[in-house]
Amino acid sequence: MKKHRVVIIVAISLLIGLIAYLCATLDYFSIKKITVKNNKIVKISEIQNYANYSLGENIFRFNKKKLQEKINKDIYIRNANIKKIYPNTIEITVEEAKDICYFEVGKDKFFVDSDFKIVRNKDRIDYSKIVKIVGANENLSKISNLKSDEKFHEFLNNLYTHKILEQLTEINVVNSNDITMVTKNEIKVFFGNLNDSEKKSNNISKILKEISTKSINTKMLDTKDPQKPFLIKENSEQTE
Repeated sequence: MKKHRVVIIVAISLLIGLIAYLCATLDYFSIKKITVKNNKIVKISEIQNYANYSLGENIFRFNKKKLQEKINKDIYIRNANIKKIYPNTIEITVEEAKDICYFEVGKDKFFVDSDFKIVRNKDRIDYSKIVKIVGANENLSKISNLKSDEKFHEFLNNLYTHKILEQLTEINVVNSNDITMVTKNEIKVFFGNLNDSEKKSNNISKILKEISTKSINTKMLDTKDPQKPFLIKENSEQTE
């Protein structure tokens, strides 16, 4: 009985070994196809080029992390999810970077994405559709992530999280103590300095929503004092 059990164990071990050998050597499991999903800016062929080195490689030996690191270096890609589809396909689902604003230094344009990474001259981005920052400090062009500038990052992050950035065309920071903004419906917003940016952003968000829902005719919104924000209607009436 004991000998019979040993024979069974050995047979199973040999079978497992044979299956593992076949999986590692058969052409059936060689990568032959690379598919790409969710791309809008980056071409399929460009993403496939990152992965072409893996064609012919055994799918069980394929290193997903290595390919992911290569793709994530692309300035237009935020992240890539890589999936093995047996027996011979690699599926790449990309999440492209979302640019939220840009600024200019000399002839160069610097784009800031939703992770606050700063990249120079993205030629595939339609910058007319995102917010322009006028008067940005030249030092911003020398850093790779806006988080290095704590105060300015906090300011932009609050505008982004309160969904204000998407309603703007321009932010003027020439005078950092007297920041102004212009909305898509041409309302001028006086923000003041960078202090209390969370409270000010919250005020702006609420007031812009009220302007929209109540169809208020206004040309100016002042939030310099976070405790007393007010708007000026077209008939010059001030409302707190």
